[in-house]
Amino acid sequence: MTTHAPTADHHHPWTGRVEDEAFLRGTGRYGDDVRPEGALAVVFVRSPHAHARIRAVDTAVALAEPGVVAVLTGADLRALGSVSGGRPVPDRTGRPTASPFRPALAADRVVHVGEPVALVVAETRAAAEDAAEMVEVDYEPLPAVVTADQALAPGAPSLGPDGAGNVAHDFAAPPEGDAAAAAALEAAFAGAAHVARITVENQRLVVASLEPRTATASHDPATDSYVLRAPAQGNGPLRAAVAGALKIPPDRLRYVTEDVGGAFGMKGQPYPEYVALCVAAKAVGRPVHWASTRSEAFLTDTQARDSVWTVELALDADGRFRGLKVDGLANVGAYVTSVSHLIAATHITGCLPSIYDIPAARVRSRSVLTNTGVVAPYRGAGRPEANYLLERAIDVAAAETGLDRAEIRRRNLIPADRMPYRTPFGHVYDSGDFPGLFEKAVRLADYAGFPARKAAAAARGRLRGIGIGGYLEIAGALPEEPAAIAFVGDGRIEVRIGACPSGQGHATVFRAVAADRLGVPVESVTVTFGDTARDVLGIGAVGSRSAMMTGGAIAEAARATIAKGARVSALLFQAAEADVRHADGAFTGPAAGQRLTLVEVAARARELAEQGAIPESLDTTAVCKAASAFPNGCHVAEVEIDAETGVTTVVGYLAVDDCGNVLDHTIVEGQIHGGVAQGLGQALMEATVYDPDSGQLLSGSFMDYAMPRADDVPPLTVAHHPVACRTNPLGTKGTGEAGTTAAPCAIMNAILDALPPGARLDMPATPMRVWEAIRSAGG
Repeated sequence: MTTHAPTADHHHPWTGRVEDEAFLRGTGRYGDDVRPEGALAVVFVRSPHAHARIRAVDTAVALAEPGVVAVLTGADLRALGSVSGGRPVPDRTGRPTASPFRPALAADRVVHVGEPVALVVAETRAAAEDAAEMVEVDYEPLPAVVTADQALAPGAPSLGPDGAGNVAHDFAAPPEGDAAAAAALEAAFAGAAHVARITVENQRLVVASLEPRTATASHDPATDSYVLRAPAQGNGPLRAAVAGALKIPPDRLRYVTEDVGGAFGMKGQPYPEYVALCVAAKAVGRPVHWASTRSEAFLTDTQARDSVWTVELALDADGRFRGLKVDGLANVGAYVTSVSHLIAATHITGCLPSIYDIPAARVRSRSVLTNTGVVAPYRGAGRPEANYLLERAIDVAAAETGLDRAEIRRRNLIPADRMPYRTPFGHVYDSGDFPGLFEKAVRLADYAGFPARKAAAAARGRLRGIGIGGYLEIAGALPEEPAAIAFVGDGRIEVRIGACPSGQGHATVFRAVAADRLGVPVESVTVTFGDTARDVLGIGAVGSRSAMMTGGAIAEAARATIAKGARVSALLFQAAEADVRHADGAFTGPAAGQRLTLVEVAARARELAEQGAIPESLDTTAVCKAASAFPNGCHVAEVEIDAETGVTTVVGYLAVDDCGNVLDHTIVEGQIHGGVAQGLGQALMEATVYDPDSGQLLSGSFMDYAMPRADDVPPLTVAHHPVACRTNPLGTKGTGEAGTTAAPCAIMNAILDALPPGARLDMPATPMRVWEAIRSAGG
């Protein structure tokens, strides 16, 4: 039997994304577009305090309001389980993650502004809003801690479970008992000719997805089961989390996700509202619907980043990196989500030492609880932090050694002939050509011609700088992902996946993968996702893993489908299986005229399976189990600064990336463009600000939280330097987080290159902060 060989960098014979027509015509099905008949409106009552004890909740006046059907409080939901919690990964002391219980509605204590304490169900949203204003909550304010430093101070209020303090996870790698690793690091620093030191901050961000969260819940009393329609990136894990909080078996909750308007990790989390809505639907006997306002989103959607890192980089006399020490403090907010404590831990060590050969390294970090919004994965989730801290340290090392910033990187790149390369943290880079990629980047960016551009800018009264941002990410795994192929009649094939898209083009890319592997017309394939009653239950679209893991699972399912088809064809042809061939979507036997298409064989196989003649039809579910992949690249940014105002303009941006085999050039470039825009936002303007005393969110709207606009993003040049990954069937590495990982370090290195010597600046490089940095350096 023969099958299609893997196709790298394949251009499929169609144009455009199949998703886009519905979006362009306004027929998408987003969260607020679909409501069951008779659905009631829900509005949540939220805490105005960052930390307070709840003395009492009075709902009598609210219940008497016209149109109000019910009011639920935390007391009504006491029997439920925790909405979310961190994976109990032992930390460096052997203690499992300190993860506070997170209620669907707070009953005894609130620990961040915006935490839900009650919900109102009414005939209309207006009635629910009016009644929510009438719910009286008697709070006893308590001291709040807003920063990680405050939370670690003696006498700080304890937010951890059972008064366990505020350190959720204390991490060290390599393990502190690894004497050989410790000795190697000590020797690297003892023999260093130079040690570059820097402290950098990754400020807190809000996700600000285009579509705020919405959810609709209904309950079937006959089966005591629920349907929850809510956004997800993979609704298998979210179904499990919501069902766990409801204390029901997962098969009694159907979780449905349709179109999602932006996710970025934030919509990969379970939320208190989803659990409370299910309870409300059962209580009132009708479907209930909730749509977050933008103000609620600022307070209650998971937030991102918020960590400070101290870095030491040891170099020998030739400018070669010998050792790296990293110490971090991460603010994870009031609760721990499944992996929020790992962002500053294993997500950091998975990316270091990036594309550079650093033989000895150590990372120590602490994830700390505070009275702020919950921090969770957001596009990059530790990758931007790891690469930012290292690339900034490399620029400091270049300045202190007198080496050119490109040259110092060039000397330390891991050569291609050292692949596979084992890092000091035990990860293995399976593939990559870091020197070739780097040289392509500096050549396409015309790094050598920069001095002339800098002089021309100076003649116009502008400061000009260039910055290099090399990067490497850990992607995929987690640890497997399924996909299913189903023959549904009339020549149609469904590919059922567990990754819910939010703009990545899954329906386009994955039907292409299936059509290519099965040898069928792409038009005959449809990709389905988002319904736990129909589709496979995977981990989903997180961690730049969809192409490699979901795509790999589709490839495995296609291989298994063709193998089963060959066995059925052999039976139908009355031939030996070894004599059956598959090509171009059809099976042929050894005799003249023996030819059946794949869909014809599938139809016959279904009949035979129903008759008991064969054990199963051609419908196939397969699982991709693959080791992590390591996308990498080099981005180069150029900026110009008006020294009189501090206004920074990104005037040029080049991205060269290795995402392994490219499945769809347009979609890959779109992902890079989007990621760079978000990384630019972090570098130049975005910052979530809480009042340090009260814990009130001061940047709670777009009046106070700046977001990049189209004219802030320069024309981008995107090039590829693909090296096929060896750890998954498609040879892909992932690209969804490349831009957010590389852009902050490239842009900030460019800004600091433009500023006078001695200027100190960290993100966000707002005009005021740039202006102050220029003046503080004597500019």
